[in-house]
Amino acid sequence: MKKLVTRAGAVTTAQVDGYHIEERLLDRILIEVSDKGGGSLEVAFHEKDQRYLSQFSAAQHAHWLNVAMLHVESGCALETLQGEQAWITDEAPTKPMSYITAMRPARQEFELPPELEFLRRTSPSI
Repeated sequence: MKKLVTRAGAVTTAQVDGYHIEERLLDRILIEVSDKGGGSLEVAFHEKDQRYLSQFSAAQHAHWLNVAMLHVESGCALETLQGEQAWITDEAPTKPMSYITAMRPARQEFELPPELEFLRRTSPSI
């Protein structure tokens, strides 16, 4: 399941510059990416750009939005409405139980056989 996230956590809306989709025609046209929940993402043109986009056909809009979704899913640069960097990630599953058991603490003193006692480190006298 995919979701939009930032360093601070999950967000519901991010945006991408249309320049990445169609260099000259969509430069500075914002495409909003919305997280609809359940792993569903939706792309749409920002409301403020509707007047400019009205000169293009609905088929062209659909094509650009389809290309935008491909770019978004492939990991293009997204940002939140506040300008913070965002990206799409798969929801992390709940943390599985650890199969690693804790080790017993290390001994402070090693037991050496009497013939190897000379190997024990001693602190120098000052």
